[in-house]
Amino acid sequence: MSEELLRKAAELLGECRTASLATTDPEGNPHAANIQYVHDDKLRLYYISGKDSAHSQHLAVNPNVAVTIYHHDDAESKTIRGLQIHAIAQLVKDRAENREVTKLYKERYPYVKKSPMLLAAIKLQGFYCLTPTWLRMVDNRKKFGWKEEVNLAANER
Repeated sequence: MSEELLRKAAELLGECRTASLATTDPEGNPHAANIQYVHDDKLRLYYISGKDSAHSQHLAVNPNVAVTIYHHDDAESKTIRGLQIHAIAQLVKDRAENREVTKLYKERYPYVKKSPMLLAAIKLQGFYCLTPTWLRMVDNRKKFGWKEEVNLAANER
């Protein structure tokens, strides 16, 4: 496993705030939704979602997801960087984990602490965790189309 790749992926996760989450419905139809996330030191992504949202309903049937994160300067394609991730999604049920993720979320998004609506959403809706099983980093700053990937499912993390 490339520790350097994982370090760069964590750095990019810290620079970006929005990801595109792709799920499939029970009939196999694709669905995409943008999510605001936080991540931990194991590159797990956490986001808030209601259990009645389309993607949450899809996850109840099939927890396999794809995620993309994209960082670029619109002026030049040579600055494009991004992550493509395969992950397993699950609702965070452990109270200690939920408290830790809430803390991370409030640190990353300070406005949450000032919003009764968002604080209520955290309590009512809860967090989902995306545990990566595969990761590809794209970085056009190195070379157009440069990419490196790692199969995380095959490695202990």
